[in-house]
Amino acid sequence: AEHIESVRLQTLQANLRQGRWVQKVRPLGFFPPAQTAGYFFQLGGIVANSVHGGGYQRGFLHSYVTRMRVMKYDGTIEVIDQEADLRYWRNSFGLLGIILGLEFELETRDQLQMYSVKRRLDDWSAESFWGFVKREAEADLEPGVVKEGGRQGARASFSGEFFVDFVNGGSRPEMIVYAQKANQSVDVDFPGPLTLPPRAAAAYAQLAARRVDDELHGRMSYGEAARRDGAPPIEVANVDVNEMLSNLGGLWLARLMSEEAINNIPRLARQLRQQVNDGFFLTESPAALASAYFIRPEAAFEAMDYLRLVQEASLRHEEFMWNLPGEFRFITVQDSAVLQPVPPGLWFNAQQISFAELAKNDQAWKRDFKKVEDYWVGHLGGKPHMGKLWGFAETPKGTIEPFSDSFSCTIYTKEQKASFDAYR
Repeated sequence: AEHIESVRLQTLQANLRQGRWVQKVRPLGFFPPAQTAGYFFQLGGIVANSVHGGGYQRGFLHSYVTRMRVMKYDGTIEVIDQEADLRYWRNSFGLLGIILGLEFELETRDQLQMYSVKRRLDDWSAESFWGFVKREAEADLEPGVVKEGGRQGARASFSGEFFVDFVNGGSRPEMIVYAQKANQSVDVDFPGPLTLPPRAAAAYAQLAARRVDDELHGRMSYGEAARRDGAPPIEVANVDVNEMLSNLGGLWLARLMSEEAINNIPRLARQLRQQVNDGFFLTESPAALASAYFIRPEAAFEAMDYLRLVQEASLRHEEFMWNLPGEFRFITVQDSAVLQPVPPGLWFNAQQISFAELAKNDQAWKRDFKKVEDYWVGHLGGKPHMGKLWGFAETPKGTIEPFSDSFSCTIYTKEQKASFDAYR
């Protein structure tokens, strides 16, 4: 895999979103050590949660914060620069106060290769699943992380975001990874840009100024929409979902939406690679339902196999049809925050995503999301990503709702809760 050439520290306002941050540092050859798929989210919210990217050897973004300027609950403003204190403020969910400013580590990448690899698996098995991760994706995972999948590949890719189309593929799903290589690990014959494109500054400016439509607020610039909502809304598969449902039916549309999600990844990566080549591949995001869980790597295939079974079963029902691929990444968690959801080490992050439009009502999709969560957490010992949907439970009224109090009590150990309460 690539080597980090140097590290620089940068001080930023906490209300800056990722897109603006990268726009400032990318022309200088610097990058965040970890980054999400798109330009969304403000830095203060990222640091206060367990946000991560697809870097195999990278951790939560909050791990790379070296100082903070904060406003505490009593209105006093302080600079937090001791690791003993930063451990409580990272991933603190705003429970200690408001984060005003941040100092981040940055990495140098003299060359960056943004690309994707897609293949229909010969069969759906642990061998095929891990074979794709190890060899086609060239994942930078330690040898022996699991025995399935055979020999390790080149380990040349430092980041990978994976998607599996169970809705169309069934027992032979199509699998794709959006991947990145850097510095001496890039392919010498890669046909796209490896450095900063000559018109990158203009591309960033055009993106921020581009007009977008919002059903609630009307037309505005992309920059305004991103500051307000994190990501401007876009149509699902470029269609009016309700109109398509009435004309064509749910199963056809579910298959179309999942297929389009897979097919769009190479196009989106190629587009941003040509314009700015900064590692991000999403500029917009539709309002999809999403929940994610940290699971031990040895249970990765079992986790995705259970999602496959649930998604396939939904295609025979009318109340709710899953309509987006399963998604997963890997993350190497560091010991950097008291309220991290999982201990240090390598974790598999499994994600269930879908659009609500193909559900008869909200209870229909919530029941299926709970079914997957119950298996991933109860059977596989997973822990939720707290920045997404989690904690599906039945209420006294008999409905299924997320964020249950009883579930939240199980996320952290007694030692974590006692330590945080004592500090607060």
